[in-house]
Amino acid sequence: MLQLSSNKLYPRKIIDKIKEFLFGEEIIVVVGARQVGKTCILQLLKEELLKNGIEEKSIYYFDLEDLSLLKVLNGGANEFLSYLSSIGVNLEGKTFIFIDEIQHLDNPSNFLKIIGDHHKNIKLIVSGSSTFEIRKKFKDSLAGRKILFEVYPLDFSEFLLFKEKKVFYNLLLENNLFKIRTEGIEPDFEKLKFHADDFKRLFEEFTIYGGYPRTVLEPGYEKKVVYLTEIYNTYVKKDIKDLMRIDNVTAFNNLLQVLSLQVGNLLNYNSITADLQTARDTIERYVFVLENTFIAHFVPPYFTNRRKEIIKMPKIYFFDNGLRNVATKNFEAPETRVDAGALVENYVFTQLIKNLKTLEELRFWRTLSKNEIDFIIMGQNPVPVEIKYRPFKSPALPKGIRYFLKKYPVQQAFVLTKDFFARVEEGKTRIYFLPVWM
Repeated sequence: MLQLSSNKLYPRKIIDKIKEFLFGEEIIVVVGARQVGKTCILQLLKEELLKNGIEEKSIYYFDLEDLSLLKVLNGGANEFLSYLSSIGVNLEGKTFIFIDEIQHLDNPSNFLKIIGDHHKNIKLIVSGSSTFEIRKKFKDSLAGRKILFEVYPLDFSEFLLFKEKKVFYNLLLENNLFKIRTEGIEPDFEKLKFHADDFKRLFEEFTIYGGYPRTVLEPGYEKKVVYLTEIYNTYVKKDIKDLMRIDNVTAFNNLLQVLSLQVGNLLNYNSITADLQTARDTIERYVFVLENTFIAHFVPPYFTNRRKEIIKMPKIYFFDNGLRNVATKNFEAPETRVDAGALVENYVFTQLIKNLKTLEELRFWRTLSKNEIDFIIMGQNPVPVEIKYRPFKSPALPKGIRYFLKKYPVQQAFVLTKDFFARVEEGKTRIYFLPVWM
């Protein structure tokens, strides 16, 4: 048994979602890529337990990267329960068990089911680094018994907290796209304009180096690149080769680099297969692995008229700009880059995907006649989000937004700009022009 870290902890948004289930019977499963802060989230959950009156002696943490512990748990639920008794755990009392890196277990589904079904006084909170491994090893027998939470690298507001920019964090907390969209608030444009230069500087750092916690907390830019490169290499050389059983690491890495240069573009298997001289079924398997190890995501199209609107191919994005920049070998500022548009679009993707509500989805819209919206938030009402990362002098509607509103008179739309603030009405639609960092 190990102790959870006592290092300084910063709040994460996902804690509010998880703690709703902290005292229920469900097994909590926290999944996410390496180094996104899953262990710190377990520590934050432990603090929630302590705040709610649970004694320290009733909380235990096990890291399955410790091979001796892994051997105990692979012996089965009964052997683990005997081990708990041997270290003084009162199995008759309410006990909270944290298990890190659960995917290393040979049969986690059976292990968790036995404890969950027959030892209701034991609350299990487990984490894993791969949805692919977890879905493969978690059988249907856990259906209805587990609640799964996906953890991503920090979003921009969490980044501000980690940088200890509390004033900016609080200002953005009350004035952001998500709050406008869901609560209908009117943002304080004057106050935001006053701090716009500070937000822009912080946004650029975040856009270049991303949201992996260790990278954010490191003040030195060269060290940030070293840490990101280490995360990238560990992913490709360890997780992919060992965990995913991919032998041709070179081909996988080549695909990763090709996709990193195509952010915001359509995923064209025929083109990639030809470029890499690799079989299509191999490319499809690698793409599946990338998505299920929280590195890349493929946004599908939105349509209501298949004949006129359908673009079947999804668009390519990375969950973290910093990791994407390792693959492209480019850590220059957005202003000096030829791929600035793709860099900013990927940033917007990361913000949107990390802040979707339950049952919401992210799509894009493109017609055969080339009208396009970068993102459509699919909830109760579709919300178009178009990126125009350039200066505006007046709130001129982009062509794609104008065309979309003629077909779909939605309630809200957003145009994300470099530094422009405005709100206009177009028919029954309220359109907000916001800096991309909001």
